[in-house]
Amino acid sequence: MIHSMEQQLNILHVTQSAGAAGGGVAKYIWDLHAWLCEKSATSSATATNQNTITSRVVACDTIGRATNTNATILARQWPAFLGRTSVARWLQQLQDKPNIIHIHGLRCYHNAQAAAWAARNNIPVVVTPHAQLMPFTMARNTLQKNIYDTLVERPLLARANAVHFVSQVERTDSVYAHIWANTCTVVPIGMNRAQWNDVVPHIIPVLNNQFPLIAFFGYLSYRKGLDLLIDALPAILANQPNARLAIAGGDPDNIQQALLRRSNSLGVSNNITWLPDITRPQARWLLQRADCFALPSRAESFSIGILEALSLGTPVVASRESTWDTLEQQSFGLNCALTNDSVAQCVLQVLRTRPDQQQLRAARAARIESQFTWDICGTKMLNLYQQLLLP
Repeated sequence: MIHSMEQQLNILHVTQSAGAAGGGVAKYIWDLHAWLCEKSATSSATATNQNTITSRVVACDTIGRATNTNATILARQWPAFLGRTSVARWLQQLQDKPNIIHIHGLRCYHNAQAAAWAARNNIPVVVTPHAQLMPFTMARNTLQKNIYDTLVERPLLARANAVHFVSQVERTDSVYAHIWANTCTVVPIGMNRAQWNDVVPHIIPVLNNQFPLIAFFGYLSYRKGLDLLIDALPAILANQPNARLAIAGGDPDNIQQALLRRSNSLGVSNNITWLPDITRPQARWLLQRADCFALPSRAESFSIGILEALSLGTPVVASRESTWDTLEQQSFGLNCALTNDSVAQCVLQVLRTRPDQQQLRAARAARIESQFTWDICGTKMLNLYQQLLLP
C-alpha cells in the first residue's frame, strides 16, 4: 500500500550513461522513470494535490551526450578529483531541488559527488549498485577498486539512506555487507508489458522451422557464459543433432570473432545463427519460438532477458549466478552449474520435454505477470522513497 504523500516527491536519478550503451541499467532507469511519470499523471487526475511525483534523470556521460534526449546530459570533467564537478554545480543551481537522489551504479566519481551534495543538503540517498559489488565484478582490477572503494564507495554506502538490490542473490553475494546491513532492501525489476508482450512479433525466416531451438538474447560478454554455451553444443548435438543455437545481441566487448573461432574448432558453427542487429519485434518472436532460453552467466544483478523469456512462457536454463536461483522450484526451468557439461545436461533435459512444454507456457507467463509488473515493483520503490521522507 502506498503511503499518503503530504509533500511533493521530487526524485532525481543519477547515472553514468542514459543512452542505449547503458544496457540493462539504462533500461531499468527509464522504465522506472516512465512508471513514476505515469503514476504522477494518474495521481494528478484523481487527487486534489497536483504534481505530487516528479522524476528526472541526469547522466554524466563521457562525451556529453546520450541517445535518450529526455535526460539532462553533463559532460565529464577531468581530473574530477581536483574540484567540484559539473553535476555538483548543476545541482546547486537547480531552482527545483530534488528531495530524493537515486544513485545508479558505482565507481563513477560524478555519482559519488551527487551523493556527497545530497548529504550536505540533508537529502536522502538511495544507491543501486547494479551488480558492481558482486564477486565476478570485484575480481577485475582488484587493486584499483580496493583503493577507490576505500576512499569513495565505502563511505558513500555507509551514509546511504538505502542500498537497493534488484535480487536476493545480488544482496547475498555483494561485498561490504557489514556497512549497509541495516539499510539494504530488495526490489526486483518490473516487466514493461507495453515494450514487450504487446510488441507484434516479427518472424526470423532462417529460424522458422521445427528444429529444437536454444536462444541467447543479450549483449555478447564473457561474463554471460557464452563460451560455456558454445562448449556445451557438441554434447547437445550428440543427442539432438538438429538443434540450433541462436545468439542475439550486440558485441560491445568485441568477442564475437573469438567465439566464432571457438565454434569452428568444435565443429558446431553450422548449428549457430548469429543475430547482431536483432530488433525488439524479432527478439519477441525469437524468445517465443525458442524451446529453451540459456544464460549460464557468471554474474548478473537481475537478468531482464530471463524475465522476458519467462513472460512468454519459454523455459530457462541459467546459472544461480544469473540471480534466478529457484528456476526448478517454480517450474521455470533448470539451474545449471558453470561448466559446459552441466549446461549441456540441463539444456538436453529441457529439450526432451518439448512435447509437454505448451501446456506449461501459459502457467509460467501468468506467474511472471503476477510477480513482476511495474505496478508491483514500482509501488515498492515508491514506498521506499516515501518512507525515507517520513519524519
